[in-house]
Amino acid sequence: MSESSFSQQILYVDDEIFLLDLCRIFLEKEGDFKVDTAISGKDALKKISNNKYDAIISDYEMPDMNGVELLKIIRSEGKIIPFIIFTGKGREEVVIEALNNGADFYLQKGGDPIAQFAELKSKVEHAIRQKKAEFALQQEREQLLSIFDSLEQFVYVSDINTYEILYVNQYFQNVLNKDVIGKICYEEFQNNNAPCSFCTNQIITEQKPKPYSWEFYNPVLERYFSIIDRVIRWPDGREVRLEVASDITETKKALNELNAAYEEIASSEDELKHQFEELIESKERLKESEERYRSVIENAQDVIYQSDEKGRIIMASPSILSLLGYESMDEIIGKNIAENFYLNPENRDEFVKKLNESGSVSNFEVVLIKKDKTPVYVSTNSHYYYKGNGTVAGIEGNFRDITDIRAANLSLLEKEELYRFLVEHIEDGVFIVQDDILVFCNNTFAKTIGYDPDELIGSVIFDYFGSENRDELIWKCHNAEEFSVILESYETCLIHKKNNQKIPVLLSLRISHYKSKKACIGTTHSAIAICDQVEHSLRESKSMLNAILQESPIPQFVIDKNHQIIYWNHALEKYSGINSREIIGTSEHWRAFYKNKRPCLVDLVLENTVQDLVKWYGDSAKKSYLVDDAYSAIGFFSHLGKQGIWLYFTGALLRDIDGNVWGALETLEDITDQMMNEEGLRQANKKLNLLADITRHDILNTLTVLTGAIDLIRDEITDTKTMNYINPVDKALNTIYRQILFTRDYQNLGITAPYWQHLSELIKEHVICNLPSGILFSNKYCEYELYADGLLGRVFSNLLDNSIRHGEHVSHINITTFERDNSLFIHYSDDGIGIPVSMKERIFERGVGSHTGYGLFLTKEILSLTSISICEIGIPGEGALFEITIPEKFFKKIHQYLP
Repeated sequence: MSESSFSQQILYVDDEIFLLDLCRIFLEKEGDFKVDTAISGKDALKKISNNKYDAIISDYEMPDMNGVELLKIIRSEGKIIPFIIFTGKGREEVVIEALNNGADFYLQKGGDPIAQFAELKSKVEHAIRQKKAEFALQQEREQLLSIFDSLEQFVYVSDINTYEILYVNQYFQNVLNKDVIGKICYEEFQNNNAPCSFCTNQIITEQKPKPYSWEFYNPVLERYFSIIDRVIRWPDGREVRLEVASDITETKKALNELNAAYEEIASSEDELKHQFEELIESKERLKESEERYRSVIENAQDVIYQSDEKGRIIMASPSILSLLGYESMDEIIGKNIAENFYLNPENRDEFVKKLNESGSVSNFEVVLIKKDKTPVYVSTNSHYYYKGNGTVAGIEGNFRDITDIRAANLSLLEKEELYRFLVEHIEDGVFIVQDDILVFCNNTFAKTIGYDPDELIGSVIFDYFGSENRDELIWKCHNAEEFSVILESYETCLIHKKNNQKIPVLLSLRISHYKSKKACIGTTHSAIAICDQVEHSLRESKSMLNAILQESPIPQFVIDKNHQIIYWNHALEKYSGINSREIIGTSEHWRAFYKNKRPCLVDLVLENTVQDLVKWYGDSAKKSYLVDDAYSAIGFFSHLGKQGIWLYFTGALLRDIDGNVWGALETLEDITDQMMNEEGLRQANKKLNLLADITRHDILNTLTVLTGAIDLIRDEITDTKTMNYINPVDKALNTIYRQILFTRDYQNLGITAPYWQHLSELIKEHVICNLPSGILFSNKYCEYELYADGLLGRVFSNLLDNSIRHGEHVSHINITTFERDNSLFIHYSDDGIGIPVSMKERIFERGVGSHTGYGLFLTKEILSLTSISICEIGIPGEGALFEITIPEKFFKKIHQYLP
């Protein structure tokens, strides 16, 4: 394969050259990659400036700059190249730092190389697809906003909780003639200083995802609007209000005027009937009635007409001229209505048919044609009128112009069609289930599994899910509460129509209502389309933080830049007794720790107010040396628990992919038992050490007196026989002296808490620096940290002392390590005379040995404080071999080696 045929260009940065070659060979062999390598961050930056890469893989710890520092430089230059941290560093703070600075994935070295490189390949491919998908989705969003900007309707988006205006389309901006983005909707649109009394936020939240339609008169704009509101999810993950408002002021006015006129006509008709009855009684009243009738006809806005039995107009109110665009009644009177004024003359046959069925028609819609040939939509109320002999004389009634009303209805239909179009053309599958039966699905869902929508409607939805998740899905759907989220981004498989192929998808389900009946609303995202979702809103705020925070056994919570809680994990729910549903969205996290409202550590970290840290937490607030912009503190909370509790808490900033702060995280740890135990131990040790110091001081003083007395006696004695009696006493005093000095070392054992110590540094300080001339020393694979007592260095001093004192002819000492069965083994060996089999166990007992017998006893005691054991396994005559066994979790590698 030629270099140009590779579709993906990868840069791999690592200071371990052999690992660079191994990784490059694997990725180019197993994936469609061309891998370029760099041995340092500076080298990588040069190559990035001269080449275009689809993804970057980087080690964390490198000489000139680490992987996160390299990532920061790349991101500061505006480059959004996918970035994967691939390192032996596994500490939580490294993971957080990498992800906060824009790393796409974090992968730890170690374990099976084939499986690890396969996972690395998968992460690289996933990161590349995700970046491409984010770019495509951004274009799609811009196109959608362009559609909104082309609408001659008011469209805006606002935060449901804060009322902040997030988006206003171009048409609305032109009307407002001012910038309102980031401002408060009720202040800008209604000139209010508090949320509007008619606000629909609660309604659309309760009935989501259904829209809510209503009409409203805006006194600020002095216009009537037909409004559709609904809840949608904004790119940052929060639920927001989308409002589409159509100006119906003119239509409203026309309707009001028409209704008023119609009521007036109805009233006039009653009056005319009454006047007609009076015609028989009085000619004067007839004249008066005719005048009133004429006034009504001439001033009616609706067209009042009368036609003969052949459909010719014999009378019409003057309003017919404006309706049909004529200048005089001579152009209208005597003309056949259907032939001259109907757009489709055949529609009169339907009109006459309905008239014959009941003698009258109401709200019959027909299209008339104006003089200039433009159509006008009218609604007519008509009936037969009769001659004196009872035969039909013709038809009379009214025409009402409904052109504007019909246009408004068509606009609503177009909106519905737009929503239908969006549902049918989005890349997510959408379906609705009632009583386990599929009642609706869009084309995307059907095509995902190889069907047409009509084939699926009426079938059981669970038949299309893989058997491994089917029972769980059925149980969750049947036991879900109303208006609740059942699943969100749940990994499962759909079964394709052809060959029962499994299609991996992310499934989201929620309970709602559809056509006034409980329903399960679902969406599916294909595995490839996961990236199309832009996990800007979901993976950042749900999947990633949910995995890290919600399932963590450590109580944790997250606040946004407005100090409002957005995460309150399960551990903190149990610890504080405050349910997440009760507190998320508020700024009341202080309730879990304090009686009165006050800032928590995370609030002060978010505001970067160091002086306030000192004010509220004093000297206990310490800046983290591992994570930037992070602080920790220890405090006693007397009102919590029965007798108060001690808490260790940490606050750290959270940043987005661009390095901008979007919130802060606080973690909590109950250290009450630790503090109480430490205090008790401190008091006990203080008293014991005081007693031991006083006793040891008195004994040493006494020994000094006895030694001085023996020296005086020795000076006075010349008899050799008597001198032989003095020598054992002198030897016993020396033994007592060494035993007293041992108690001083043993007293310090376990006084301080164990901590992590560098093995190679201990060997250098306690073995190499004290090695007598003439003895060679070697060590191998000692790059480990051990968790042990502070006297760990004495272990190696004692082993060296044992070799020098008892090895007789030691010329070489060696220390090496290896791992087996999840434990670390340290072998200390020399080439001396070794240890007899009968003494291998006894050498660690107190008092056994050719001198005081306390060195190896102290060694075993020091190690046992952190469950570390020691034994001697050497071959007598070939040298001593001490094996130290460190259990899992009490050791860690400093550098990760690959086999």
